[in-house]
Amino acid sequence: MDRIYSFNCKISELDNRIQAWLYSDELQNIVHTFGGHYPNTKSIDFLAKWLLAFSEKWDYRNQQKQTRDNKTGENTRWQINSNTITSEQKSAVKKGIAALGLIGIQSPVERKFDYIIALGGARFSCLYRPQYMYELLTKHGISAKTAILLSGMRPVSESERTATDNYAPLAQTEYDLINAGAEQSFGLAPNYIEERYYNENPNSSWALRTYDTLGKQIPLFSIAGPSSEPNKRRANSADTYQFFFKKFKINARQKLLLITSQIYVPYQQLEALRTLALPYKLYIETVGFPVDRANKLQGMMEPANYLQEIRSTIQAINRYLNVINT
Repeated sequence: MDRIYSFNCKISELDNRIQAWLYSDELQNIVHTFGGHYPNTKSIDFLAKWLLAFSEKWDYRNQQKQTRDNKTGENTRWQINSNTITSEQKSAVKKGIAALGLIGIQSPVERKFDYIIALGGARFSCLYRPQYMYELLTKHGISAKTAILLSGMRPVSESERTATDNYAPLAQTEYDLINAGAEQSFGLAPNYIEERYYNENPNSSWALRTYDTLGKQIPLFSIAGPSSEPNKRRANSADTYQFFFKKFKINARQKLLLITSQIYVPYQQLEALRTLALPYKLYIETVGFPVDRANKLQGMMEPANYLQEIRSTIQAINRYLNVINT
């Protein structure tokens, strides 16, 4: 996806970039290999809704709920497989993912930020993302006033232990994972001050950890946000962003750099635009750590994974358009 930013970019320009993504030859080619034919419309709202309905066939997590692991009952991204995808479809996905922004976006455009934020995740993500944050700050000329680790209290699942035990064998939650990943990446001793709220429902729990100041006098904080609907689901990206804003005073026109995995860059950028950049008038960039680090234990590089995240991006586009149109 052509990079989409915030206060330096008018709403009309955002719409144009989203339109270019929705009408891209690469996405149309992928849709065609799955038997779809684009509607004859110039309305991005109509097309976005059409693609949302069409992309249900790419919701492999939902499809595999009935065949989830019998031992653990898990239904996770890294257990998705591409067994039902044809060679023609796989080829279309492979040819399209760079143009659609799911690989290749790892270098920030700006050099100076107010906040650099490593987002939580599963398996090796909580190691690779803080690790890349450290590299950006120390090797690639990126500066920030504050470093943030942003995660949730999701329990570590048994199926990801083959990965997480390599760097955080005692971790119980995603929050534990990203703290261990950051401590290793920055060479930190586990010296910190911490606030925590515990609840029997982990979806309601939260934590705020303040580490000793990093080199170059950059403060490092680790935040685990609660769900806004704890009885229904765990915290999502929007929940953790809002909790971060509740705990820190973020001013208009400040610059934020988000670090995720490359496959999630378009989705995370759109969600951050909708929930943060537009209402608070911020500049936000999202980048992913180098894709060559996503080894076999990490997974998440199969055609089905990319199709799932193309669908996630389409969902994010629809949520963004709903906000703009209300």
